[in-house]
Amino acid sequence: MPKTARHLWDSILSWENLLLAAHDASRFKRCYKAVLFFNSRLEENLLCIRDLLYSEKWWPGQYRVFDVFEPKHRTIHAPCFADRVVHHAIVQVILPYFERRFMDCSFACRKNKGTHAASTWLTHMLRSAQEKWDRFYVLKADISRYFPSIDHEILLGIISRIIGDKKVLALIRRLVTGCSCIENGRGLPLGALTSQLFANAYLDVLDHHIKDKLGVRYYVRYMDDFVILHNDKTVLWKMLADIRDFIACELHLSLNSKTDVFPASHGVDFAGYRHWISHTLPRKRNVRRAARRFKGISRCYAKGRVDLATVRSCMASFVGYMQHCKGWKSAGSALDRLVLVRPSNPDKDE
Repeated sequence: MPKTARHLWDSILSWENLLLAAHDASRFKRCYKAVLFFNSRLEENLLCIRDLLYSEKWWPGQYRVFDVFEPKHRTIHAPCFADRVVHHAIVQVILPYFERRFMDCSFACRKNKGTHAASTWLTHMLRSAQEKWDRFYVLKADISRYFPSIDHEILLGIISRIIGDKKVLALIRRLVTGCSCIENGRGLPLGALTSQLFANAYLDVLDHHIKDKLGVRYYVRYMDDFVILHNDKTVLWKMLADIRDFIACELHLSLNSKTDVFPASHGVDFAGYRHWISHTLPRKRNVRRAARRFKGISRCYAKGRVDLATVRSCMASFVGYMQHCKGWKSAGSALDRLVLVRPSNPDKDE
């Protein structure tokens, strides 16, 4: 097991680290009012942050709360920009120590990973299992209300096994417990950079249990969704019972009611796609969502409310999604909704 990382405090407070954190936090957001205001007095604001951190008086500010409904309803707690700089400053220093413990089968919110890599990994798993067994089964599971259910004390205990700097741990404790969305010592704000890292670290314990103790060969996880393959359905049901007990006792979590064991021939819905041994298809709801989006953006374009660049961006997003699977025939109905009629006022398209 990797050694506990110590003497990280000075690295977090270093001017180079804070400057890089401000740069990364500004990426793709430089025209936002809050970002422009912060960067207009960049040195002064970074010095203020460093003084607050150094004196251990820094606490998270008010989070901006809003709801999103795609792909499903979620409540987002977004930190203010100054706090995002602090999140980046922390993650830049501590991330390498978590990465050396994380397993290759975990794909969420990691560099050179992501949904497409997770989809490819599952496809390789299915084909490898097919070569080994004529018939095999899938255990598909996910955690119920994962982010709101994360226990702070368990999380901080996991982090303390990786990070040994007391000042950094105290800062992380303030970060974890200082969000207004926290109830009864449970939950992380969905929308903070540190939450992504800590949520991965929380279930890394499950990864090691499944791979090291249960000896599972075919396993992949994307945040709170995971898949296991085996040729014996009875073995998978026993694994499921073991995993359910483990996460209840060790992590104070529970599995979603949709968790199930089924033949691989039914296809596996994972990481945004539906997977079979021979091919991968888009999720039906993603194609329907694209159809609604194209229909709406066509109306907006006709009225001159959006420009051609916005239409191209929407189209490129859908094409990028479809490039990683087959199913262009099923996607044709979505593309047919994109009908561009010149706006009544051509000047708005400039």
